[in-house]
Amino acid sequence: MTGQLVQLQPTHAQALEAFLSEFDSCPEERNGYFEPRDASIQTVIDSLANTAAGVGLSEGHVPASTWFWESQGALEGVINVRHRLNSHLERVGGHIGYSVVPSCRRRGVATRMLGAVLEPCRALGIPRALLTCDTSNQASWKAVEANGGVLEREDVCPDDQRLSRWYWIDLRH
Repeated sequence: MTGQLVQLQPTHAQALEAFLSEFDSCPEERNGYFEPRDASIQTVIDSLANTAAGVGLSEGHVPASTWFWESQGALEGVINVRHRLNSHLERVGGHIGYSVVPSCRRRGVATRMLGAVLEPCRALGIPRALLTCDTSNQASWKAVEANGGVLEREDVCPDDQRLSRWYWIDLRH
């Protein structure tokens, strides 16, 4: 299983469309992609760059960097790193959020993608990364644990009333 973190480039237009189309066929799934569905690839690239730089953020949002997991020309997942926490992200979301296209799940994509993004987290100066996930999403919390995540607590998330887990990954070593 190969793959790498990539930032979107104009050459990813077709791969991004395939990524989004797969989620379109599963509307109950969260795709981890926060740009308008019909935005051009260049608009998306510019918006992601601005979000990473902290330019034009909506109230309550923090700078965040986004990468995709690319394997053999296909985009199999997306991962977002919030550069810092605010009170909302401490309750739900944490520093890192990710999603894998349904056809690539249960293949270790989330585990590899999360492992690969830890070095960029260190470069951003994040000493400990918080990740949250639904307790029912065993694949997600196993990916977190495989990358050194230590369970802080399991509780009902105050925002959506779901049973959730809060994990920390120590990035200081």
